Amino acid sequence: MVTAIEYRAMALQHHRWAGMCRSPESREEHFRLEKELLARADSEERLHGVRAPEQASNPQQSEMAPVKQVAPAQ
Repeated sequence: MVTAIEYRAMALQHHRWAGMCRSPESREEHFRLEKELLARADSEERLHGVRAPEQASNPQQSEMAPVKQVAPAQ
């Protein structure tokens, strides 16, 4: 069973991979997977009634900052 923390770690890795992509389609796919994994992490936290450690220390920032998407260089 995957925990919310593990889902967040996977989302972070997809965010990193998106930053390394040259193809806009590939970049968008990694951003899509990142959002999906973060949603799953949130669901796990709601299901088990716990918050991730980084959120518990700062309840005002329970929402992740939006991802800045950069247009491909032409």
